[in-house]
Amino acid sequence: MIGVKKISRPEKLTLWERIYLPEIIRGLFITISHFIDNFIHMKRRMTIEYPEVKKDIPYGYRGEHRLMWRADGSVRCTACMLCVTACPADCITIVAEETPDPRIEKRAKEYTIDELKCVFCGLCVEACPCDAIRMDTYKYENANYTRESCIYDKNKLMNNHAEGQSPYSVSL
Repeated sequence: MIGVKKISRPEKLTLWERIYLPEIIRGLFITISHFIDNFIHMKRRMTIEYPEVKKDIPYGYRGEHRLMWRADGSVRCTACMLCVTACPADCITIVAEETPDPRIEKRAKEYTIDELKCVFCGLCVEACPCDAIRMDTYKYENANYTRESCIYDKNKLMNNHAEGQSPYSVSL
């Protein structure tokens, strides 16, 4: 059987409790003590002075997308639509076209990713059989002024490489 515990409450607050002065002083004391502690021990602070100091990004961080190139300068994507199928946010759109190269059946004529819809899960990277799309740019500053600038087309994805990265092979 469930027991019930009755708690008695005071009928009326005292004058000291009604003016809240002790609690205000106690809150100010806590705030001032944190300010002094943070001022004295600046090395222990968790805050970084962004944008002057950039955050260290761990290996394997999923940043913005990029498309990889072939040696001839064309995109590696063969328009197999596996990344589109794997994407849970439905943010990737590919339009395929025939290629003049007889070794390649088709290629991506248009390749767009809506970064506003993307959940950065990395399933598109895992699904790609030809290593055409990667998320290893290590870019985390992707704020824009318009929604249209958050939709990355094929040209932007092919040139979206981090500093020192090659668009042809693995780096970092």
